[in-house]
Amino acid sequence: MFSSSLIDIPRPFIDPIHSLAEALGVTSLVMQRPRSASTIALVLDRQRRGLHLNRFAPLSHTVFHDIVSDASHLDTAHEVVLCSTRITSPMHPTDLDLWRCGQNVFNSAGLELIDWCVVGRGGYYCPRSLLNDPDSWPTSVPCV
Repeated sequence: MFSSSLIDIPRPFIDPIHSLAEALGVTSLVMQRPRSASTIALVLDRQRRGLHLNRFAPLSHTVFHDIVSDASHLDTAHEVVLCSTRITSPMHPTDLDLWRCGQNVFNSAGLELIDWCVVGRGGYYCPRSLLNDPDSWPTSVPCV
């Protein structure tokens, strides 16, 4: 599923992240194997360079606040990309509500939630795509 080499991975503080595929390449570096339920937050600056990468509990309303608290220690934090891993199907009925809640929490904190990818048994998808929200990546990669 993630067939990038370390040469393809953007370097922190140096290389901008131009696509969801590049963001997933970075987050895959800290995914637990075998996979367990968790959420990885990738914090970016205004030029979309990676600043911080941290793993959290499975995504919930409380975890959004934990991520904001973690990112608030970074002076140049501007955007966040989330990657959740699940040991079951990637799609859950509450994902659309979580996506909207996350956007509100991050916007209130002065951050932008630019994408959230969910990886689970059988594939991955982005809840944003179900709502037809605009893609915020300059280099688009299909995500369903």
